[in-house]
Amino acid sequence: MQKILLTLLLTLFTFSLLADEKPGRFFEDQPDIDDDYQIHVNYFLGKKGKDKERDLNGWIEKEVKKIDDLFFKMTKNQQRFKFDYRKDGKLDVSFVRMDGKALNNKGWNMNYPDYFLQKNGFNNPKKIYFSFVEAKHRDGGMMGPHHGYLFIKSVGKKVSPVGVHELLHGLGFAMACTKGVTRGKHLNTGILGPDLKQSLGKAVYGHGDPTCPDLKDSVYLTPTSDDPYDPLTIQCALAQKVRGYPPGKFEIPSRYTHKKLLKGRKDEWCTFGVYPNANEEWFKDWKK
Repeated sequence: MQKILLTLLLTLFTFSLLADEKPGRFFEDQPDIDDDYQIHVNYFLGKKGKDKERDLNGWIEKEVKKIDDLFFKMTKNQQRFKFDYRKDGKLDVSFVRMDGKALNNKGWNMNYPDYFLQKNGFNNPKKIYFSFVEAKHRDGGMMGPHHGYLFIKSVGKKVSPVGVHELLHGLGFAMACTKGVTRGKHLNTGILGPDLKQSLGKAVYGHGDPTCPDLKDSVYLTPTSDDPYDPLTIQCALAQKVRGYPPGKFEIPSRYTHKKLLKGRKDEWCTFGVYPNANEEWFKDWKK
């Protein structure tokens, strides 16, 4: 009986995937224009999620432009995000349907989507993956270096500020050495504050302290700084120090000597390397 049920579920999931195949839709990251660091965008659904074709009707591309324009304004027209574009000039958006629910409402618990996405090829260490999720969550979004999520049905008309907020988390902010950091990686004011005020603030952008990473020097911004850093390397090095995970060689650039940064925080976590280093048994709370 169990074998029959498993076969039936697999068949239904296969039919669902076939129904997702539509003209102009891409299920994989398309060839890049260059080998630069990039932010790749996904349209992400759970197994039973309704496909609103946001990757096909221009909705996601429109919202990403708004996010980028807002960030550009916040940098006083100095820098933009490096989003991933196809060779035809269009934003590269991948469609992903998971084999279970799109989210888990138990706190920070998008670890199975991290695993699922990396297992399915979204695992380039020179990319950050930002997924627009067709679901509702108590939070507007969640993000760490390498993978992040914006819950469309939760953000309402605040897609742009929430998008910038989460992408800054993806770029490592607020760092342990960022002045005024509180509540994990947040600040009490500005775009990383509870009010999502549309301001970066000097603590994040242009702070002038060479011992602590400055947002303007991130490899994921353009024009690229003359002395850029990769936030993934920093975050994974801190996670290794605190948790011994993920495996691999990650180092904090030697110029960053701030004691608070080097010490890290007790909850440091790196979303890169979940696959193939995780055991699916870890995700047993996720409903298939």
